[in-house]
Amino acid sequence: MRKLTKWNYVIIIVLSIVTVTIQSCSKDDDAVVPEEKSDENDKNDTDTDSSNNTGGDTGGDSGGNGDITHYRVNGDKLEKVKDYQVTGAELAFQKDVQKHQEIWNLVLKVVPPEYRSRMSDFVIYYGEKAGSAGYVGQTTGDLSKWQMGIAIDYAYANGKFDSDGELTHTVVHEFGHILTLDNTQLDSSVTQENCESYFPGEGCAKKEAYINKLYQNHWADIWSEYQKLKTEEDKEGFYNKYEKRFVTNYASTNPGEDIAEVFAAFVIKNSTNDASNGSDKINMLYGENSLVNLRKYIRGNIVKNARGLKSAFAHINTNRTVRCGFGQRK
Repeated sequence: MRKLTKWNYVIIIVLSIVTVTIQSCSKDDDAVVPEEKSDENDKNDTDTDSSNNTGGDTGGDSGGNGDITHYRVNGDKLEKVKDYQVTGAELAFQKDVQKHQEIWNLVLKVVPPEYRSRMSDFVIYYGEKAGSAGYVGQTTGDLSKWQMGIAIDYAYANGKFDSDGELTHTVVHEFGHILTLDNTQLDSSVTQENCESYFPGEGCAKKEAYINKLYQNHWADIWSEYQKLKTEEDKEGFYNKYEKRFVTNYASTNPGEDIAEVFAAFVIKNSTNDASNGSDKINMLYGENSLVNLRKYIRGNIVKNARGLKSAFAHINTNRTVRCGFGQRK
């Protein structure tokens, strides 16, 4: 199951939808994320059992935690592993494989091929049941392969694909987790006791890891205070005290969520001039040439008319908190 505890560090990262108001961003340019109709996946009629990779499993397991359809990632293609036993609205979403492909097409626009090879699995699930909009989780112990899940009902909120660009923000945020937690950034063989840098839970951050730089420069001086937080009031007070450090309220949850939100702001906003808070962290990413090139790739695919992505970031910030609590998914 997905545990949506806000402050719990375990394997799966869930992007939850809640109703806490967070800091709005000022003077973002208008954004239009292109919507493209896609052909159905050629593999849609080929079901494969996840346990033995033989054909014929059409849903032996129920989607108790919201799971609808599980795919294997093969380059830029999806190969169906199984359909879960679902009913009602979930069944309707399961049958609408064109929507699955449309969501995947957006993922392809955000995640370049060299990073896409780190994704082994992709899951379409029902966010209303799971209480989330997206998640990622490691599928190998060495952090080299990852699974991403996207909630199809939130992807089509208000009956429109990527309404107000919120799905774009979700995908960029979740990709940010893979980017900052995979085996190029963390060493899963090093235990917390032997880790000499920041330890996010999945492994020990390498010295030059983005999350370690974020921690050392922006969290180390407030870490002892953060660790004493217990109640929701404590946590809100912590954010209010250090609001200028964080691009969103939810970024104050922990360094893992902070770096993912910073990455989303780095990609989506036109410049640090658009960010009233957390600009030092965004500038840190501008100092990484590989990330600057990655930003250009993503924006080249998702920004229309070069007018930014106001809806994909500012709309979320003024209407709801983007939350992504770590939780165990079984």
